[in-house]
Amino acid sequence: MKNYKFLIFITAHDPLSRFDVLLKTLRGYEEIPGIKDIFIYIDYEHKADKDILKELIESSVTFNTLHIVVASEFWEGYSLTWAHKEMLREAVLNQYYDFYVYTENDIYFTNENFLYWFLYKDKLNKLNLEPGFCRYESYESKLVPFDNHRVWQLNKPTPAVWGDRPYQVESHLMPLDDWFVGFVSLGNPYMGMMILDQKMAEKYINSSSSDPVKSFELTQFRCWPIADRSSMGLAFENLREGQEHRRVVPIVKTGNKIQIAPCGLVEHCDTKYSSELEDKLGRVLDITEMFGYE
Repeated sequence: MKNYKFLIFITAHDPLSRFDVLLKTLRGYEEIPGIKDIFIYIDYEHKADKDILKELIESSVTFNTLHIVVASEFWEGYSLTWAHKEMLREAVLNQYYDFYVYTENDIYFTNENFLYWFLYKDKLNKLNLEPGFCRYESYESKLVPFDNHRVWQLNKPTPAVWGDRPYQVESHLMPLDDWFVGFVSLGNPYMGMMILDQKMAEKYINSSSSDPVKSFELTQFRCWPIADRSSMGLAFENLREGQEHRRVVPIVKTGNKIQIAPCGLVEHCDTKYSSELEDKLGRVLDITEMFGYE
């Protein structure tokens, strides 16, 4: 594999408060081979943290360049997640990089994740799909798929996903290699990040998904808040008739269970959502319990 160039944006509000989590996120990107330029956008209120943050990071991980950018006061609250878009647009128009990544500061994306995405992005694009990821939290010996916390039926609609609205998993269960059973579309395609190659990035910067207002219409009944819409990528662009989004995850069969392959999982470095689910439901699901079929 050639020495690819990555432009990686990370949003970090009050960056020193969860520095260990940010550092884990950065270490995931550090292990991916290639030339990596990192831009960490921090909120204006914590501008005084800029220098110490850079010193702490540079003493722990190594990238080709590391920039700490203090966002203007305009990008307050959750809108901070959009502060990098103008720089992204300029880089894409000038074709500076091979890959463009945006991530929240608590998403652990590894080389295994990247290799899966890289190997399947073009194959899946022919089906108007793209490689996606399922976020999980490590909680009480379980990997909890908190964004998609339910049993998804593979061969019939899953009832009452949004109120009374069901969801039909889109399945591509043909064997694509010696390991994956295939790919399925989860009800919630949110990943806390996006990754684009040059062609995808050119489409993205000219799409409604790259606009903080227009992007809301694309999520329809999902009603993604402004922070979530920053990482939409092309998930909701140019859909086929009846298609709800373009992101799919790889699945494998172990014994009589179907589950998401490890390369299709990204860790959310927290346990808050799993804890909330347990308080509400009394128990939480493991990723091995996500799929049902008859």
